[in-house]
Amino acid sequence: MTMEVKERIIKKATEMFFRYGVKSVTMDDISRELGISKKTLYLHFADKDELVYQMFSCEMEHDECEWQDLQSEYPNVIERLLKENELMRDSFKDMNPSLLHDIKRFHPRTWDSFEQHKKGFLLEQAKLTLQEGIKEGYFRADIQIDILAVLRIEQIELGFSTHLFPANTSILDIQLIFMDHFIRGILTKKGLEIYEHFKNKQ
Repeated sequence: MTMEVKERIIKKATEMFFRYGVKSVTMDDISRELGISKKTLYLHFADKDELVYQMFSCEMEHDECEWQDLQSEYPNVIERLLKENELMRDSFKDMNPSLLHDIKRFHPRTWDSFEQHKKGFLLEQAKLTLQEGIKEGYFRADIQIDILAVLRIEQIELGFSTHLFPANTSILDIQLIFMDHFIRGILTKKGLEIYEHFKNKQ
């Protein structure tokens, strides 16, 4: 029962942080939405910083599981990338652009954890994907894997920079534009044909 309550808190906090940003959501807001007392909330989390840390840890773990599922379900690297786009639509469609900014500014422990995840797991998967695409003849053999893998990962964070893009442009649109531009820049003729084929199927 205790674990169920903790999971409910993390789930609701994730929903609220993603929608409204981290800074604007208080522990009072979360307890009110869940219909539980603040005492119950603090029984599971020492403070908001701890809740943010555990929430983001769950999200990063979920990302790793999703990637592994995609690996096994979609052996074609281009189809898998387009499937990532679909998952991105679900993740970013209601996300508040201040989410990463709030975490970076007010929750350094969580931000450090995210940076480790980005420079570790995400970067490694980006490199493996590029290597796979080259091996299959879909990506150009002359691309610099180490450089482009970093570029792809950093594009994700860049898409949250509200001061760089028009106010009426959603995070989702920015991320999808980045992804499409990135993929088209590394495709061979064969890869482009496969990319357009799977894109039309979507």
